[in-house]
Amino acid sequence: MLFVEARYKKILSDDFIKRIQKTIEPFKKINLVAAIQYIDQMNDFKLKTSSKEFVLKQSKYRARYPGQILGCDVYAADCPDCDATLAFTQGVFHILGIPVKYGKEVINVDPENETIEVIPAKVAEVYHKRILQGIGLALKANRVMFIESTKSGQTYGVKLLKKALKDEGKKVYSVVGDEINYNRLNEFIDIDVFINTACQRIAIDDMDKIEKPVINAEDLEPYLLK
Repeated sequence: MLFVEARYKKILSDDFIKRIQKTIEPFKKINLVAAIQYIDQMNDFKLKTSSKEFVLKQSKYRARYPGQILGCDVYAADCPDCDATLAFTQGVFHILGIPVKYGKEVINVDPENETIEVIPAKVAEVYHKRILQGIGLALKANRVMFIESTKSGQTYGVKLLKKALKDEGKKVYSVVGDEINYNRLNEFIDIDVFINTACQRIAIDDMDKIEKPVINAEDLEPYLLK
């Protein structure tokens, strides 16, 4: 499989820049993030807005550029002392993980349609509660199974996490594939909890398709690896 970057070429209009600047006016320190196709528009906006302090963070995982986010990697939005997160994306696929993971609202700007939408933190409340529940169940479980992907860039390193779980006396298993089949996962009736190491959206968007609790490895890691 070959991944090729595709950048949106159109520059932001002066009117749209002014509208974005007005929206972020109440905030002083702003975390900037963008989907790969809008990286150039994000950087252009930063250069044309000198009155604010902007933070572009580099993900430790899958994203390649400072400020870049993926549907399965929103670590560039990890900025506890930022007053707001300004995202250059279309739709909510890339940014839903920000309120889920960090409890932050997001100002989402669409460079193509020139729309501005505020995604409130409360949209993530139901996911956040289920994530905490899944962590609790994983810590109490006797049998856990890791969901691992053969797709490039999706597998999350879990050797230490597996060892920590085994040291806790748990039975640890793995299921590996290039496509997640939820019906097949549901056949593992003896498993107490699934731990997802592939795309994080599996444990968010698709949690209702799996009959047993499913938790992302990244969410469980802080409770076992200290």
